[in-house]
Amino acid sequence: MFQIVATICVLLTQADAPQKVQKFTLDLHYAHQFDASVNNGGEVGVTQFGFELRFDTPISDSDDLKWHFQYQRDDWDFSGSTGMGLIDPWSSIETIDASATWFHEYNQKTQWFVGGIIKASYEDSASHSTVLGGTVGVIHSYSSDLTLGVGVGVLDQVLDDARVFPIFVVEWKLSDDLRLTSDISTRFGSRTGLELVWTPRKDWTLGAGVSYSYSRFKLDSSGFAPNGAGEASSVPITFRATYHASPTFDVTIFAGIMYGGSLEITNQASLQVLSEDYDPAGAFGIFGNIKF
Repeated sequence: MFQIVATICVLLTQADAPQKVQKFTLDLHYAHQFDASVNNGGEVGVTQFGFELRFDTPISDSDDLKWHFQYQRDDWDFSGSTGMGLIDPWSSIETIDASATWFHEYNQKTQWFVGGIIKASYEDSASHSTVLGGTVGVIHSYSSDLTLGVGVGVLDQVLDDARVFPIFVVEWKLSDDLRLTSDISTRFGSRTGLELVWTPRKDWTLGAGVSYSYSRFKLDSSGFAPNGAGEASSVPITFRATYHASPTFDVTIFAGIMYGGSLEITNQASLQVLSEDYDPAGAFGIFGNIKF
């Protein structure tokens, strides 16, 4: 299954900004996924929080270097006396990732990009396992209302083959107060997708989106698969409201349902030893966005 990097999507939608000035954006997030039943026994829930810092460094009239740094902690809760509730395969996962992406304006409507990614995701007491990757692609503005982009990326994986993933960008103005975008407001971690955004007034926006969430991480030296790897994926459907408190600060609340939840465990020999699905789960969260 392909993964799509949210970082690149948001950078691309900001890449055609008219002013060549250095910009900084800080995103803060907290999200909670309620307990859901795992198919072969037990329940699972997760609480996630962290931050993302992005900044844009103009190099020339035609070139920009965009940086990204993110930290996230996922506190998983497995409960029950059977299945994954009994196994309790992992607890807290920490993820740190950074990227640098170079954008070059080929002409007024088209630009290409190339970038590098470094990432570490691991259980609290596990040894760090750093992976590397890269991206390349192109973005084109067909009109003032429609911008599309495509690309491809490669990222190494813990105890698995490198993952090849597509990159896509959509920024489509449907009317003065309605647009479709790949820069989803409820994005964090590796979530990517599409969101329909309605702006009923200047200080409020409402959105409904669907995305794909994926993570793979190193496990510690104890438990069901010592020094193995865990993997979690889902398809969140979210509804959010954003209040634009000022030109430099937004706050967003969201609620949603996580469909297609899946959990996998790979042992130290790179063999998958467990794969379980879990029922749809409700979720809510709050986000802050600061520009400076």
